[in-house]
Amino acid sequence: MRSRLDVHDRALTKSVNELSITDNGEQSGTYGTMWAVLVDMGYYGINEHIRGIHPKRRPAGGYLEADDLERNQRISSDRVLVENFFGRVCLLWKIAYSTFCWGHEMFSDIQRITFALTNFHVSMMPLRAADGTHYRSVLARYERMSYEMTERKRQQQLRARRRRLERMALSRGRTASSRSFLTPPSSQL
Repeated sequence: MRSRLDVHDRALTKSVNELSITDNGEQSGTYGTMWAVLVDMGYYGINEHIRGIHPKRRPAGGYLEADDLERNQRISSDRVLVENFFGRVCLLWKIAYSTFCWGHEMFSDIQRITFALTNFHVSMMPLRAADGTHYRSVLARYERMSYEMTERKRQQQLRARRRRLERMALSRGRTASSRSFLTPPSSQL
């Protein structure tokens, strides 16, 4: 996200029509022309660039106040809704979670279409916990794919090292055998 802040800045900027919508959310005074984005704990400091809403951290050796705990609970419940929505997107549209091999421009259009169709689907069939479960299974699939890729690379490196050691041992053996062939036996010395 931090490497593509310009893209997120453009996507979160309100249109002229959207500016007339009342927005009393967090940081609406600082970022009045921008929509908010829910981020997790890994994005502390993102507020310097965009309107990011994240849970408040517990101070070192201290406790959060009751209103901060309540705020974190509200953020958490919003994040559950977002996860359920993405679960529904992934359930309905394979292109939303499979590896996309075409251009970025086309991906944005396809993503907008899938979100629009999913919004319509949600209006007919409300989100359920099963959608969030499906989303977590998609995330687990990504994690498994990442693990398999790193394991495959590790195995390739292991095989390459083994073959290199075998080649080095063979070349040492050839060098030793060629020397023994060229040197006269010790009885002739």
